[in-house]
Amino acid sequence: MIGKILMMSTIGIVNLCGYGSSMTVAMPKRFEDGLGYLVHHLMYAFRQMLAEQCAASGYPITADELAVVMIIHQSEEKPGLTQKQLADTLAKDKAVITRLLNSLAAKALVVRATDEVDRRVVRASLTELGVEAAEKLRPKLMEILKQAYSDISEEEFHLTRDVLGRMLRNVKGVSP
Repeated sequence: MIGKILMMSTIGIVNLCGYGSSMTVAMPKRFEDGLGYLVHHLMYAFRQMLAEQCAASGYPITADELAVVMIIHQSEEKPGLTQKQLADTLAKDKAVITRLLNSLAAKALVVRATDEVDRRVVRASLTELGVEAAEKLRPKLMEILKQAYSDISEEEFHLTRDVLGRMLRNVKGVSP
């Protein structure tokens, strides 16, 4: 709840603050028309659909847990990824990654092992069940993406990805 309030406050600040002369895009007058609001709701709907598809496929995992499984599955790195690599890839802090890995380990989808070279490093890899889950859930993920992109041209897709990528770089470039 606090995270949602913080996110809504951030969106509200972005949508309601004074925009200065460097602003090149007219900001929406209504809170609900802001890009942050739309992206948040898109991700919420996407995460809900993923969780439903996972549960229906016999894997009661969250969208975040699925992301960890898919990232490890597609990784070329053996024997698995470090928690830092997962945290960096998924833009999550190490404590969140630890909780996700604990949950996935309890569901027998992931195992952790100490790195052979650096004993301070822990690597996560998929179990046979984890590999099976990734392979079974990947088509479900693709179906959801296909549905989301159904009336979007390739040009619109690339333009949207480019604009959102630039916005992300702009935000990350802002120092506190």
